[in-house]
Amino acid sequence: MSWTEVKSIATEDPIILVPIGAIEQHGPHLPIHEDSIVADWSANYIATQLKNEIDILVAPALNYGHSPTFRGYAGNLSLAQNTLRLVVGEILDGLVASGFRRIVLIDNNGGNVAPITSASLDARQGHGILVGHLYPWQLGYGLMRDAYDDASAVYGHGAEPEHSAMLAMFPEQVHSDSAVKRPFTQLAGWNPTSYTEAKIGNNSVPGTVFWDFSEISDTGVSGDPTVGTQAMGELWIERVMGFCCDYVREYNKNTQNGACDVRP
Repeated sequence: MSWTEVKSIATEDPIILVPIGAIEQHGPHLPIHEDSIVADWSANYIATQLKNEIDILVAPALNYGHSPTFRGYAGNLSLAQNTLRLVVGEILDGLVASGFRRIVLIDNNGGNVAPITSASLDARQGHGILVGHLYPWQLGYGLMRDAYDDASAVYGHGAEPEHSAMLAMFPEQVHSDSAVKRPFTQLAGWNPTSYTEAKIGNNSVPGTVFWDFSEISDTGVSGDPTVGTQAMGELWIERVMGFCCDYVREYNKNTQNGACDVRP
């Protein structure tokens, strides 16, 4: 698309979907650029599904994000939190300068949420726009729970429903035979329960501690990465992408003709 085409399309007030991912480990069976390719896949899926209803453009993806928890694993290419906030803010600035005011960020990494939120609120104050946000992996945890006998036993990083979703979207990039389920390693008396949590006595809730995940896991995986199936992944697509399409419909309805804009 040329700059003159961009200028012309902006006058039609389309919705811009901006995929944002990360480069971080997801276990020995999944690729380090998983968050990025799923964000881009999701944005293009949404645009295709809604092409007869809503004018939507997918911006080039931002493939790098904020992944401080996984620095101990090879291949972790993490931006500082403030760097990501500034980069996303400048992308929003550029889109507004080009004439676009309806923007939804398709963010697929938990570490990105805080800096992206800050950048989006800055854009609200600075440009008066209302930025939307979708986080497919996180949506899957909520929308897929009833599909498993015991979601708490299989959910996790590199496990469910992520593994299954990847089998449905990118089967050629998944090496399920390398998936290994192992318990966390104790660290100086701590009994880890997740990335940054540990069991505290007989209490029913964990406590928070900030170690690198590599200190307690030699695989980079939590949950059970051995139960993923393509069929479960197809259900993930149906449910998560169904929600995302409904979200964009709602965003479109409520932001037409500058209805949600405020004076900066």
